[in-house]
Amino acid sequence: MRKVKFFSKALNEQFEVERIIGEFHGEEDGPVLVFFGGIHGNESSGVVALIQVMDEIKKMNPQIRGSIYAIAGNMNSLEKEQRYEKEDLNRIWTKERIRRIEKGEYELSELNADELEQLELFNIGKEIFAKHAHQVYCIDLHTTSAPTVPFITLNDTLINRDFATKFPVPVIIGIEEFLVGPLLSWVMEIGYPSLAFEAGEHYSKDSVKFHKAFVWLSLVYGGLIDRSDVPDFWKHHLTLAASNSNHGTVMEVFHRKGVTPEEQFKMKPGYANLQSIEKGEKLATNIDGDILSPEEGRVFMPLYQAQGSDGFFLARDVNPIWLKLSASLRKMRFDTVLTWLPGVKRDEREQHTLIVNRTVARFLAVELFHLLGYRTKTRLNDTFRFSKREYDVRGVAQKQ
Repeated sequence: MRKVKFFSKALNEQFEVERIIGEFHGEEDGPVLVFFGGIHGNESSGVVALIQVMDEIKKMNPQIRGSIYAIAGNMNSLEKEQRYEKEDLNRIWTKERIRRIEKGEYELSELNADELEQLELFNIGKEIFAKHAHQVYCIDLHTTSAPTVPFITLNDTLINRDFATKFPVPVIIGIEEFLVGPLLSWVMEIGYPSLAFEAGEHYSKDSVKFHKAFVWLSLVYGGLIDRSDVPDFWKHHLTLAASNSNHGTVMEVFHRKGVTPEEQFKMKPGYANLQSIEKGEKLATNIDGDILSPEEGRVFMPLYQAQGSDGFFLARDVNPIWLKLSASLRKMRFDTVLTWLPGVKRDEREQHTLIVNRTVARFLAVELFHLLGYRTKTRLNDTFRFSKREYDVRGVAQKQ
């Protein structure tokens, strides 16, 4: 089994890790939780937390229902203490690349270091998904380049919402509209719910602590381990609750500033993640001059590292009434009436995708599609494509 050594700047300590950090199977059938850490090689705190939790489970030997997997992500970059080598491993899980892998349309000698990591993770993931008939839930552990309170990002489905809102941290929805090819997009495309947890700044000791707390709470809230079998359950809960004053708050991403190396993007110093900003506020600069905020809101995941294509996002708070209305309408399958509207039709090949004439779309608020769970927007000639996950209402992912 392949092993690499990496150095945790947060703990000032060296660790050794295998691809499968830990794996446990209970005597009873039940849910399956799959944790990924270190998809970005400069984000080692999730890997350290998984190593620690897996060791503690081994010593405690609690009664487990279902199965637990902890998986290391970009091992090559983890060892080199860099985000990625050639390509961002969390941006190459596109449909076209997955199709190429599934059909074997590649030569190993042609793959770069990050694509080789992807191939290993793909094969492990497919093996896990094929093995389990029960619900599989995937959790991707990350950190950020700017100071931040811990938070969750997710694809806005009801099953994801129900799980995420159990944790005492803010929840961010809507980011999937602005990202191409993250690992969890592949997981969700094949029918399994998932979320990402951002614990804090890359090299903060607190990030390891928050990741560890989140993993333990996930195992309890996911139904794999009884709360009474986790001696420090309330300590972990309070650790996350005390980390922020926004727990219970749901926010929505509405803008992304993409960047390229050529434009010499530089974020204005001092922004903390989720900090409130005003319309017209100077957020960054590039070769063309100042970059101003197009709207008021919160600056989300500002870029303070050399590698990365997301300069910053903007988010706004979501009214709880909107969330309740959204859940009610989805359970009623109210989205079926959308196809009665002129210029709106369902894609014949993809049942859960709507094709909307762009002229008509000017008179239909994007918020309407968001309300009903249609989150991914793609522009094709004179149409928009809005998609939702098949398991949004059903609540249980179906084995493919």
